[in-house]
Amino acid sequence: MLEKLDEQATSALLSLDSGDLAYCLKLTKRFEQMGVSPQHASNALCTLVENGNLEDLYQAG
Repeated sequence: MLEKLDEQATSALLSLDSGDLAYCLKLTKRFEQMGVSPQHASNALCTLVENGNLEDLYQAG
């Protein structure tokens, strides 16, 4: 699904450090398995990156 994400989401992912990027790539794969559309996945990833607290999410999970 990564190649299907919109330009904004791809750009947001490329701005991340390696730990956050790895987490988002796992989320992207999970979204695809759940049948989430690429547009919805793009929106969700952009929101997560913009909130700036990805590390809190994957350390809590």
